Amino acid sequence: MGGRDVVSVGMLLLVMVVQMTVVNRLPLPGLGAPDLVLLTVVGYALVRGAVAGAVMGFCGGLLSDILPPAAHVLGQYALVLCLIGFMAGRMVENYPETMQITALTCAAVGPVVAVAVGGLLGDERISQSMLTTVLPQMVLYNVLAAPLIVWAVTRVVRGPRTRALQLTRYPARSRT
Repeated sequence: MGGRDVVSVGMLLLVMVVQMTVVNRLPLPGLGAPDLVLLTVVGYALVRGAVAGAVMGFCGGLLSDILPPAAHVLGQYALVLCLIGFMAGRMVENYPETMQITALTCAAVGPVVAVAVGGLLGDERISQSMLTTVLPQMVLYNVLAAPLIVWAVTRVVRGPRTRALQLTRYPARSRT
């Protein structure tokens, strides 16, 4: 395990602690809060790619699944974050110029995928009010928090390398 991997694992653990002790307790309007773990996985995947994003998503989701107050099927959130991490990484691998739009899209799609997977697995918390009230608030909070959180995560994951070098990692696909 390299130094960058140790930093990434430490960052994920720190984000999990901040999510549970600070963000989930903020007196925000409505019932939602930004999902820092989701946004961290997206930022990580934007820098490291689809496979690394899926692995980070699975690990972060599994940690979220086992930490209280988890009230869903074990592995449910691991699946969601694995899919989102893979999707974010794959988009940037194929279209490196879409980093910002990919980050915002994943921030918005993440809660929708979580609710869809929960519905498929028979999660009793999925209701009409969840779909019409809580889900839009969760999407809004994620989209508002995404620019700052994803930017910070990409800075940490990149390390001392410059932005120009990182963007050349994934060559643009030929359109011919």
